Amino acid sequence: MSIGGLIKGISINDIMFGISLSRNVKLANVFYRLKLIETYGTGMQKIMESYSNYSKKPKVDVSDNAFRIVLPNTNIISKGENLSRNEQAILELLENKDSIARKDVEILLSVSQTMAGRVIRNMVKKGIIVLTGNGMNTKYV
Repeated sequence: MSIGGLIKGISINDIMFGISLSRNVKLANVFYRLKLIETYGTGMQKIMESYSNYSKKPKVDVSDNAFRIVLPNTNIISKGENLSRNEQAILELLENKDSIARKDVEILLSVSQTMAGRVIRNMVKKGIIVLTGNGMNTKYV
């Protein structure tokens, strides 16, 4: 949240187009020289572009006295969002257990050891679940 709202003469549409005015020019110059910012007026465009492949988009609120942008967490996968039926079933199982093993997936999906391993590896690769331990102590959370 930025207290103070937008600078007079600048609208939310202007910001989305990349127009930028610094509230504190000296501070902005220090940030630029320290390479903490690349250039002026590109932040909002980069933020919006980074969410182009997601269904949830950033929400920008502007009032006379404040400016706020809410960034959705892209690491959280909602139920049913680009998940196979098997992946959804595994996530539902994990809601009731702290961790699961490959054997749990075999039983749940009524599939072979190879198929269960394939589904789990794919979910780990996508970042949906996390592998912990190794060998006989391998679990997924």
